[in-house]
Amino acid sequence: MTGKRVQGRRVADAPRETKPSVSPLVVVGLVLGLVTVGALALQKPANDPAEVATDTPSSRPLTRLDLLCPADDDGDAEVVLGSGADGEASYGEVSVRDADSDNSKQLDVSAGGAAPVSASSKAVVVTGTRGLAPGLFGARFGSADRPAAGECVAPTGERWFVGVGGGGLHESQLVLANPDTGPAVADVSLWSSTGELIDVDSRGLTIPGQRSSVLDLAALAPNRDELSIRVTVSRGRVAASMSDTYTPRGGEQVSDWLPSTTAPATQLLLPGLPRRMTEPTLVLANPGEDAGQVGIKVVGRDSTFAPSGVDEIKVPAGQSVTTELPASLVRLLAQEDTALQLTSSVPVVGSLRAVVAGDLVHIPAVEPSSGDAAAAAPGGPGSVLVLTAGSAAGPVKVDFPGTDAEPVAVRLRPGVTTTVPVPEKATAAVVHGSTDYVGSLRTITANGASLLPLRPLQLETLIPAVRPDWP
Repeated sequence: MTGKRVQGRRVADAPRETKPSVSPLVVVGLVLGLVTVGALALQKPANDPAEVATDTPSSRPLTRLDLLCPADDDGDAEVVLGSGADGEASYGEVSVRDADSDNSKQLDVSAGGAAPVSASSKAVVVTGTRGLAPGLFGARFGSADRPAAGECVAPTGERWFVGVGGGGLHESQLVLANPDTGPAVADVSLWSSTGELIDVDSRGLTIPGQRSSVLDLAALAPNRDELSIRVTVSRGRVAASMSDTYTPRGGEQVSDWLPSTTAPATQLLLPGLPRRMTEPTLVLANPGEDAGQVGIKVVGRDSTFAPSGVDEIKVPAGQSVTTELPASLVRLLAQEDTALQLTSSVPVVGSLRAVVAGDLVHIPAVEPSSGDAAAAAPGGPGSVLVLTAGSAAGPVKVDFPGTDAEPVAVRLRPGVTTTVPVPEKATAAVVHGSTDYVGSLRTITANGASLLPLRPLQLETLIPAVRPDWP
């Protein structure tokens, strides 16, 4: 120990101060930590999934629309094509080809008009492009001796047909057409009175490009007189059409085209019931897992009412149910033009099959329209447009292409059915509205009946909004 002497005593020296040494690794760690904290402070916190805004798709006018018009076995049925496009849209083309052919020919179709066109008796695909694509519609009609009507349908991802058959007295054929060059794939699901038919070979059906496939339900599901089917497209685009053959009690075999019905819902409207009919059979299908009950109301000329003596219909889960309307209800329906309103506790699909003057007619549940809708007309006497409003009143205007008749203005009232006579020379009825309504163009002659549901005109296509899922 060293020290210094202070007045006779030794005092220890104070320790020397030394500077602490800092490791370079510690410095680097501190800098990285500060940088990380700063970056986290500047970063926007991630959005909660519930708070992420959903961008709605945009729309633009159609530039191409394909329609499948059904075949006619008799070889004398004509095709009527109409255009709901703006009358000034003079540019564009409409062509037709057999569903199994690559060769097409041009058709003379004018915007805002409707007229018969030349087409083979086979199933044909009609294509509208550019200005003549929006609002293209059409149908194939039978002869005066056979008043049948089959609508021309566009490809869609799902389509339902109710009241088809695969038995000896009731047989149906499904046509699937692919309008594009690449292959398409579709699944066909079937429900019968005993449940869903899961053992039939109807899944993963491939339709080659620009070709069609015909499914005979008598071969696919033999001895099944009452079936309900769903066509679901999993790849590409497919248009589906159904023809039906039925033998009335004590009558001869008759045929017609069967229109598709709206998707399962708890509220269904079947417009345009014939006043005089026999064998009126209501076919319902419940594709769900819960049983339900369906009530029937009549939407008449003045009001909607529940007819007396008509019980609710039980619809077991996963089954089709057929019920012939009671004679008391049929007599009631003969008094005025009506629609059937079905209210169900579970989503169901439905359609009514009837015989008029020995002829077959199908009345499907129709999807409501809220804008422009149309149906082609066969021409001649006996046609009426039957309209039923939704939950709100509103005006509609009806044009009749093919005639010089002035447009008809009609005010629809909720819960009421309104009829508009169709001029004999009219080739179509085009309805312009702003509130929900359903309708059908019904034709009744001495030789039978036909019915075409009003379908919304396809005027635009939706473009999905796509953006990176960045935080």
